[in-house]
Amino acid sequence: MSAQPMLERHARMQVALALIVRRARLSIVHWETRIARDALRALYREVHGEPAPSGQLPTAGGAAITTRHGQLCASVFVLFYQHLQRASSGEHWQDRRSRSIAAMIQAHDLAQLLLGPKNSLEMTLCWMLARDLRMGSARLRPCPQCQIRYLVTEQGRFDQGCPLCARYRSVGLSRLKVGLLGGPFGEDAPSMVSRVVRSPLGGTTDASHAHDSDLSKR
Repeated sequence: MSAQPMLERHARMQVALALIVRRARLSIVHWETRIARDALRALYREVHGEPAPSGQLPTAGGAAITTRHGQLCASVFVLFYQHLQRASSGEHWQDRRSRSIAAMIQAHDLAQLLLGPKNSLEMTLCWMLARDLRMGSARLRPCPQCQIRYLVTEQGRFDQGCPLCARYRSVGLSRLKVGLLGGPFGEDAPSMVSRVVRSPLGGTTDASHAHDSDLSKR
């Protein structure tokens, strides 16, 4: 037996394990890896000590985002995902599908680190949003007021307005041009969005500012 098929199976199992550890739906894991569902169910039980959840996935990721808060968190994930996709475009040793799934997993982890576990998106939703972006049914739109880019979807539950500006208006605060603060993502400024997400009143806190400063140094 040649080494190539063995390496491919190993790579597929590594992807399956990464997705299952993050509790992705097995239908998604099977789609991405083509590993038998029985083997995936056994792996899920071994990792989590319980059977994998079942049920039909929403047809679009936007339909699963039910709050402006969730839209903000999803926007942070998408900003990371698109940045990582662009950064990996020159890695020809990986095919396009492998780069996409790797970028999605890394973006999920970065968003969780930045926003905190309570605000992080489920891996299943991250996969659906990444799929919708590739299909063109989801996109980032620039806000002329605060200068960030935020997620809009064809089947979203909200209007096309900026969720960050809406968050500030809901507590009577003026809008900030957060995109002009710079940082590794330029006008996207996910660290500023994270401070708004973490604050119960929609403002910033010294603690969260210190957390974001630490992240920028890593």
